[in-house]
Formats: sequence, C-alpha cells, structure tokens
Amino acid sequence: MHPFRKLLLISMGREASFEKAPSPKTWEHLFKTSVYQTLVGILNVGVHRLPSEQLPPEALLEKWDKLTEKVEKIYWQHERQVAELEGILRQKGLQGCLLKGTGLARLYPTPGRRQSGDIDVWVPGPRKAVLKAFSDDYGVHEVLYQECKVDIFDDTIVEVHFHPSKMSNPFLNARLQRWFRTHSPFTSSPAQPSAHPSAVASQDSPSEPPSPHPSAALVYPDAEFNAVFCMAHMYRHYIVGGLGLRQMMDYYYVLRELPAARRGPAMQTLKRLGMGRFAAAMMLALQYNFGLEDEYLLCEPDRKRGPKLINDTFRMGNFGVLDSRNRGHDRESALARFIRKNRRSFSNLRWYPREVLWAPFSRIAQYLWRRLHGFL
Repeated sequence: MHPFRKLLLISMGREASFEKAPSPKTWEHLFKTSVYQTLVGILNVGVHRLPSEQLPPEALLEKWDKLTEKVEKIYWQHERQVAELEGILRQKGLQGCLLKGTGLARLYPTPGRRQSGDIDVWVPGPRKAVLKAFSDDYGVHEVLYQECKVDIFDDTIVEVHFHPSKMSNPFLNARLQRWFRTHSPFTSSPAQPSAHPSAVASQDSPSEPPSPHPSAALVYPDAEFNAVFCMAHMYRHYIVGGLGLRQMMDYYYVLRELPAARRGPAMQTLKRLGMGRFAAAMMLALQYNFGLEDEYLLCEPDRKRGPKLINDTFRMGNFGVLDSRNRGHDRESALARFIRKNRRSFSNLRWYPREVLWAPFSRIAQYLWRRLHGFL
C-alpha cells in the first residue's frame, strides 16, 4: 500500500500503523504531498496516532504541528467571519447559503483540521441586484457567469455565487440550474434545510429579487443537495483544471450523511445531468482512498474510469496545482492560454465527451458575456 494512502487511512481510524517505519526521505515526501493536497491538518491526526518508533523526524514533526495550528487558526477565523457575513447579508436583506468548504467542515470528526480556502456563499436573486447590494459597500471584481469576488475581509476571499456551479454543456447546465432552483435550501421542499446555528432560513422564492426580510440568514444545504452540488463542483474542476483529495474527502463525508433512501434519487439526478460515469469513477476512488463501505455507494464503481481518476488526483494535487498544463507565464497571450486550457480539457475527451466537447464554446461564451456586460 502506498505510504500516503496508508497515512490517510490511519488518520481516518481505518488503520493503526505502518507495517514498518517510513524513512526520513519518505516522511518528507508524505509531508509535501499533504501540503499539495491541502490535507496537512487531517494527516497530522494520523501522525500523532502512530507508535513512537514510527513518528517522523522531530524537526519535521514540529513543522507539521505548527502548520496544523495555522490551519486550525484559519478555520476559527473563518467561523467568526461567517457570523459577520451573516449579519451583513441580513442588513442588506439578502439570503445566503454556505457552499463547499466552510459548509462541509462541520461533517468532519475534527472540523478545525479541514484546511479552509475561500468562503463561498450562494446568494439567490437577479445578478444585477446582488452585485449592486455588495458594490455599494465593498469592492467587487472577477465577475463571472456563476460567481464574483467581494472584498469584505482583508485576509479571506469571499466568493459570492449567483449559481452554485455550472457545466460547459449548455443543455446539461440548463438542467443543473433548474435542479438548483427546485431543490434550493431556501425553500421547504424537498427537505428542510440545515441552518447555521445562529440562523433561521427565509422561505422566499430564490427566483424573486432580494428584498429586506427580518429572517434573512445563512443556511447550510442538506445532504441530498450536497450529493449533487459537490459532484458537479468536482466534475467541473476535474475537466477544466484538476481535482484534489480534499474535495474527494468532502464527498466521502457527504455520502455518509446522505440517508439511504435518498441515494437512489441522487444517482438518478446525476445521470440526468450527464455525470453518471464520473460518479461511478468517484465511487471507486472513494473506496480506494478512504475505504468507503459499499452501503454508502451511489452506484457500482467504474473500474475503467476509476483508476484514471485516482491516478490523476494523486498526480495533480489540489485543483491541479502540480499539473504543468495549468501553468501559464507572464507573456502568454490570450489565444495561447485558451489553447492550453482546452488542450488540458481535451485530455479527458475519451472519458467524458459530453462535457469536454463543449469546453471551448463555454470559454468563448464566458468571454463574450463578460465583455458584453462590461466585466473585462
């Protein structure tokens, strides 16, 4: 068994120790890989579960512990900022739904060990109204079809989503957006949303313009929403840039929270959205990397696409940080960047043609949309 995978399973309590103590060189590799996969805090749990004779060199252990303390500090900082963001939204009469990391950390046994990135919040309503609500008080930039960045905090990026995620295929994207509207956490159907501890969810329709409401607050999506949204998020990043183990681990905990009666419907939704094959590959990756039990699987694992997904995830790192195809240079032209990104996407043409074939057109449409609306 690969040492990194072994340490991952030790961190999750599925293994007790290594068969033999890793060498100092192996420990350096394990630490660097944990950094590239943004799993420093999670794997630090496993390191401290090892018997004393298997611990890493003292200097490396101290370095690992200090970095883990930083991860935890950022997590608690984000928790405070989320509470502040909730107040800002309420003051502006907006609703918000926490997406991805900040919302998913609560599923972990030790939430503070999950490495935080940005704060992502879905704010429903007409894009112009949402943009105006934030631009009145904060800097707004990098406006895309699905999201923008808002300068609310000096040390944390806040991404405000107009749509939770998107797909390159316009027909499948229309289905996805319709599904998001139908299963919005801001409505009482099909399931009651899980609210932020200090929040009460508004029941206004997500299609209505933002308006002052005394109960506007931040909410968490339920497990069924996350089962579809997180898969769409991973699928998109896998096609356009790269996917890491942290996002996979998020999904591991999402599936363990998903009620058995909702697994079938979730998988049917993923198939209708063109993600059935990717979901099947993901099931194999979750089994291999984290030991996910059969009872939590959405479908039969794909043993053809699964191994490629596993290898790509280890090779590319978090969001493709190690993938040379994602690296441009200062003098790279817009055309060269367009060609490079599409060449990277087309490496998956054989496996996921329905999405990959539309990738160039999606990029062109994004560019034209931004230019038409003055966002370039």
